[in-house]
Amino acid sequence: MKETRSTMDRRTALQTTIGAATLAVAGCLSNDPDDADFRIGGPWKPSRDPLDGGSQIRRLGITEALVGVDYDANPTPELATEWERLDEYRWEFALREDVPFHDGESLDAAAAVESLRRTADASAFADVPIDTIEAVDEGTVAVETETPFTPLPAHLSRNEAVLLSPEAIDGDGSVTEPVSTGPFAVDTFQPGTELRAVRNDDYYGERPEIETVRYEVVDDDQTRRMKLENGELEMARILPHEMVSALESTDGIDVYTPEIPRIRFLTFDTQSEPFDDVRVRWAVDHAIDRSTITERILNDIDDPAAGPFSPELTEWANPNLETDRYDPDRARSLLSEADWTVDGGGGVRTRGGDELAVDVFTFDARSLPLIAEVLQDQLATVGIDLDVTVMEYSTMVDRVGQDSFDSYLTSWGTLWYPDPDRLSDMFHSEAASLHHGYENERVDTLLEEARELGEREARRERYYEVQSIVREDAPITVLTSYSNVVATASGVSGYEPHPTESRYGLESITLEES
Repeated sequence: MKETRSTMDRRTALQTTIGAATLAVAGCLSNDPDDADFRIGGPWKPSRDPLDGGSQIRRLGITEALVGVDYDANPTPELATEWERLDEYRWEFALREDVPFHDGESLDAAAAVESLRRTADASAFADVPIDTIEAVDEGTVAVETETPFTPLPAHLSRNEAVLLSPEAIDGDGSVTEPVSTGPFAVDTFQPGTELRAVRNDDYYGERPEIETVRYEVVDDDQTRRMKLENGELEMARILPHEMVSALESTDGIDVYTPEIPRIRFLTFDTQSEPFDDVRVRWAVDHAIDRSTITERILNDIDDPAAGPFSPELTEWANPNLETDRYDPDRARSLLSEADWTVDGGGGVRTRGGDELAVDVFTFDARSLPLIAEVLQDQLATVGIDLDVTVMEYSTMVDRVGQDSFDSYLTSWGTLWYPDPDRLSDMFHSEAASLHHGYENERVDTLLEEARELGEREARRERYYEVQSIVREDAPITVLTSYSNVVATASGVSGYEPHPTESRYGLESITLEES
C-alpha cells in the first residue's frame, strides 16, 4: 500500500496525467464529429459524477465497480475477483491485482475504500445499511453492514459504486473527472452535448480494437435514425418501436430488439381521490387492453406484462400472476360499486356532482406518450376521462414528489442492480422511490426478511408473495415488458446487448474496413 501520494494540486495532476495518456493512446481528438472511430447517438446526457447520473460513463466502459453484472443478469467479479460473506454482517472483497487507474495511480484497498466511502455516504445509498468500509490489507476490502444484508454485492455493482482514482475526488468530495479503470478513458467532455473517450492501452482485460469513441446526445428519435442512415453514427440507441420495420428493411443497418428487465407502468397516488379506492385502481387495470397496446404501438416487439419481473428473464418473477386481465365489464362494475355512476347516455362517470376526470403525467421516451393516448381511449369506454400531460422526466418526478396527483406513466429497469431487492425501491412504505404513498405492513416485513436471508429459495418465496400482494393492492398497474431498440451500421461486429443496459460492450466490438 502506498505510504504517500503526490502533493501536486489534484486538478493539475489529473489534467496532466490524463492528457499525457490520451496523447500516447490516440492523439488529440479534433472537434470534427467524424474523427472518432465509433460514434454513438443516444437521448441520455452523461454526467461526470457517478453519484449524479453515472449510467452513461459506465455503459461506455469508462468506470468499473467491485462487482459487475453478467449476461444472465447476475452479480459477477469485476474489480473484485471474488468475495466472501464471513458472517451475517461482514463481507470481504479480494481486489484484482495490477490494475491502474486512467491517471496511472494503482488500484489498491486504500483507493477503493476512499471511493466506496463516498458512495456509502451519498443519498443514493441511503437505504443500503453499510456501517464500515476498511482495508484489511493492500488487496482486500471489508464491508460491514448494520443489519444482515444479502444483496450487498448486487448493490455494489450499481453505477454509483464504481471506483474512482483518489486524485479524481477533490477535498470537498466533488469529482473533477470520472477517472476509473475501464477499457476507455475520458478525453473531452461537453456537458449535455457529447463525451469523447480513448482506448485505455493499460487496461487489464480485453483490449478494445476501437481506439476512439464519441457519444453524442441526440434527443430527437428521427434525428438519431437519420444520422445512422447517413453514416454519421455507428450506433443509435433507444429508438422507437415503430421504427423497427423500416430500419430492418434499410440496407446497411442491423437492428437489435432484446428484451430487458424493464416495464412500462402506471403509478397511482393511493393517498388521494379517486385512486385511494382500490376498486378504482382495479377498474383501470381491467379497462386496459394490453394486447392492443403491444400490437398497435409496439409492433408486437414487447408483450403484455403481469408484474415487475419477466419469467422469461429471471427466476425471481412470480410465474402465477395473471397476464390477461382485460375485462371492461368488470371495470364498469367496480366503478359502480365505488359509487361512480353514469347517466343513461353513458359518458364520463360522476359521484356527488364531480366527474371521474383524472390526470396522467408522462414524458417523451419509450413510446410512453403514444401509449397514454391509447389509455385515454380505453378508459373512456368505462367512463373515465383521462387527461394526458407530457413533460420533461425530471419535471414529472419533481411534480409527483411534491404534491398530490392522480397518476403517472413511466418506465423502470426492474433489475437495475441484479437482485430482487429492487422491489424495495418500488413498494416498501419507507424506502420506495415510486410516489404512490402505498403502505402494506406485510409487504414491508417480507422485503425486510428477504434482505437478511441467505438461502435463495427462502428469499424467492418472499419475493413471490410480495408480487402477489402488490398485484392485488395495485399501487401500480403494469402494462408491458420492454425491449431496447438499438440499430448499428452493418459493419459493426461483436455487439452483444447487455440484459440490464449496464454496458455497451465496446471492448468486444470490431469495425469492418470501409
